[in-house]
Amino acid sequence: MGLRPEELWGRFAWQDGSCFKCEQTGVPVAEVGDIAVADVVFPLFACRRCVFRLEQLHWTMSERAVRRRGAVTSGDELRPPGQWSAPMPFPRPPAHVA
Repeated sequence: MGLRPEELWGRFAWQDGSCFKCEQTGVPVAEVGDIAVADVVFPLFACRRCVFRLEQLHWTMSERAVRRRGAVTSGDELRPPGQWSAPMPFPRPPAHVA
């Protein structure tokens, strides 16, 4: 079963900044990884909404990998991709075009 949004968000250190995924600025963000460009490493920060969505994507990919390996047993309770234990907490943000 997946985490509730508050449980997931509690695993991160939050600060005001800009989200790499939805491009919102001045919102609480957490470091979720990094990217290297020309041998320079830049941290990636995501807002709460995008952290939740990234976790959903991770969960979906994990379920698909298990199913491809055929490791699902009768005791496993996997839901079809797209069915989450909790709904997305916010409506999808509008696209930001630079």
